[in-house]
Amino acid sequence: MKFFKYIIPLTMIILLVECKGDHSNNENDDNDGPPTVVVDAPEMIIPIQRGAQLFYNYKENRIPLIEEYENSNSSDGEEEYLATTSITFDFEMMKQYMKYVEQEAQAAHTDIKGLRVYLGQYSKNKNEKHPRAETVFFNPTMQLKSGNEVAFAIYNQNGNPVAIPVGELVDYSNIRGSKGQKKQKIQNKNDDDVTSLVGNDGHRRPPPINNEDGDY
Repeated sequence: MKFFKYIIPLTMIILLVECKGDHSNNENDDNDGPPTVVVDAPEMIIPIQRGAQLFYNYKENRIPLIEEYENSNSSDGEEEYLATTSITFDFEMMKQYMKYVEQEAQAAHTDIKGLRVYLGQYSKNKNEKHPRAETVFFNPTMQLKSGNEVAFAIYNQNGNPVAIPVGELVDYSNIRGSKGQKKQKIQNKNDDDVTSLVGNDGHRRPPPINNEDGDY
């Protein structure tokens, strides 16, 4: 009987100790999800005012030149051209893009050095989504043994994925305005064996800018 006299108080003490231990180890008792991971701001973050100044410089010094040139080459009756002021990419798609690029690079045993942003322009072809419009596209880069950092794609070489500089895969003979450009295309390659890592297709935002939409 003496044993049962002490068993209930002892059980209560054990339960209290366990509950206290669980509480002390759980930093997120008030939340149902896992503990929040704090991410430090990267060095690339700049002040909002700095961003506004960069955008103003572009709007004042570049956009008028682009529009003047494009409109001087317009056909009669063609709509006035308005230069691109920004391009928006879907956030979830960008996360998928980064994961895909990393996946393909790992399969080719290649370290990604950076993400290069290229400036480009769509052709005047009416089949284009944004004829004549400025755009940007992405391509991951790798570092060669020479120390040069170059954009790369994945080439299926006899069943093995290999990272190769994009310049060695491009057929410049099919690109207008590339006369004199050294032909570096790999001989006898099959386009089906090339995995492109070029990212594009953002949402274009043209002027006029009236600063009434809450943006720069």
